[in-house]
Amino acid sequence: MDNYDYPVLVNFTPVNVATPVPQRLALEVSAYAMARSYCKLHGITTRQGKQQAVADIQGKFEEYAVPPAVIRQRQLVFFPKPADIRVMDGDMFLADPEHAHLRIFAGPEDTKGADLKTRHQYYGKIVGDCLGEMYGDAAVAPDDLIHVTSTGYLAPSPLERLVVEKKWFSTCVSHCYHADSHGAFSAIKMAHGFLASGQNGTASPRQRVDIVHTELLSGHHDIEDVSAANIAAMSLYADGFINYSLCTPAHARDYASPGLRVLAFNERLLPDSADAMTLVPGPYRFRTTTSDMVEVVIRRHVYAFVDDLLGRIGIDFEQARPGLIFAIHPGGPTIIERIEDELGLLDDQVAVGQAVLRENGNMSSATIPHVLKGILDEPGIAPGTRVVCLGYGPGLTLAGLVLEKI
Repeated sequence: MDNYDYPVLVNFTPVNVATPVPQRLALEVSAYAMARSYCKLHGITTRQGKQQAVADIQGKFEEYAVPPAVIRQRQLVFFPKPADIRVMDGDMFLADPEHAHLRIFAGPEDTKGADLKTRHQYYGKIVGDCLGEMYGDAAVAPDDLIHVTSTGYLAPSPLERLVVEKKWFSTCVSHCYHADSHGAFSAIKMAHGFLASGQNGTASPRQRVDIVHTELLSGHHDIEDVSAANIAAMSLYADGFINYSLCTPAHARDYASPGLRVLAFNERLLPDSADAMTLVPGPYRFRTTTSDMVEVVIRRHVYAFVDDLLGRIGIDFEQARPGLIFAIHPGGPTIIERIEDELGLLDDQVAVGQAVLRENGNMSSATIPHVLKGILDEPGIAPGTRVVCLGYGPGLTLAGLVLEKI
């Protein structure tokens, strides 16, 4: 194959829009807010009744929330700063955010928060500021930009506004939306096609495609739902912002830094799983559901999927397994362990994904790019190592990449 058949992922650059919140504090404030909402919805007004509601909800969090031992901290843009949290006589008081576009709730009695239209206006402001940080000093425009998100939809999109502001009128903007955790896989496949189209003459020559993830999951938290599933989601999901480039090999050398050569990719819809994971817009927020069947369905199919994925480039999984590194989307506290067991892997082979979950939480589509950055930054993973990347999303779709660290 010609060199352009092996484009390279480079320059993974995460951005923190807000200071990460310690998980212990996130759980404490979330439980209090949910208890306050419960009291309002059920007409509980006595001090004793409120204290009991707080104790009951805290008990639910202890049982169902992802604990600090698993997730140390998360970036949560729509969350009070520690300085805005005050405890007095057993009650918690949360000051209003400084900026208007961060005020989801109108006041202590508002349990629903802003409607979806208003949340999207806030999303546009936050993501626009984030893109300004990512590309503020950029002098050279990419040939293409792909925007990946499952948490905000605007037209024109924030990336389209960026290219107009930067006067990058020859840069094409595409969108990869609603793919949830496997959005990075679809976007990389799209970028690969863009580069190839520039090489075979069907489009103008292309050297670099940038992929940008802007996931603002804290804008969709629900404090009225006291179910175990919602508590688990509120304690798991986090905001994530990251961009990176897929380049031709010649252009990638300009970065003079480690990269990941793309060798193979595949996506597969799994049978009897359409309702295992859903993402549906509601009047106030996007509602995501993930059933217990996700892990069951993935375990049932993952070995054959990986074996086929590696076989596409002539690699025998059983023979190559000891030398492989796996970048697995950490969708929850146990999914990596389940896949590890099913594939017969060692802890070291999946450690980077676990570390990303511990330091960031589940950032939907932005999670796998953080894992890939961790693999590039890990000196113990030598150049030439093959990386099997696995993710999943609504469908239920199982997605995979085979990469090589260079």
